[in-house]
Amino acid sequence: MFTVKNLLILIGRHAIVSLIVVSITVIAIFFISKEVERISDSVALNHRLESELKKRTELLEALKNDVQRIGTNDIQIDNAFISSEDISGFINTLDNLAQKESITQVYRFETPIPSSMSAPFPISTISYSDSLTTNVSSFSNYLKEFEKLPYFTKIDGFNISSQDKTGWLGTSTISFRATLYTKSIQ
Repeated sequence: MFTVKNLLILIGRHAIVSLIVVSITVIAIFFISKEVERISDSVALNHRLESELKKRTELLEALKNDVQRIGTNDIQIDNAFISSEDISGFINTLDNLAQKESITQVYRFETPIPSSMSAPFPISTISYSDSLTTNVSSFSNYLKEFEKLPYFTKIDGFNISSQDKTGWLGTSTISFRATLYTKSIQ
């Protein structure tokens, strides 16, 4: 039979079933949206990590190339700072350089002075003067070779004087002041 009571029960059942289906659908949509958000965050994180890994790989490749370029130069740099207690190697190099260019030289070294430069080891400076008797051509060759010395040294200034008829192009007395950077022994 078809009564109002049966009709209301039927409508109530369909309403409850519909309400349950809508509730399950809303809950499913909520969980699916959270899962999509989690996956998109994961993908974004993976892209950022991939980008960071690529940057670090490029950095490591650049460091590798730099290390290959440097090679043993760090040892040469360390050896360029001779001990302030023993500069005989530097003096021998100056003597050999002057002898190679057939130059007469007289040099005078001062006492080492501690330097304020920051370095992994204490540095001192030794001022020295060198007086050469030669012509300008030989002095030019001497300077070219002086620049190639395996030491940290710089010329602070020089003076050329000559009594030759051709002026400073002939035999001249050339004196210069220079600084030698050394390791301080403590």
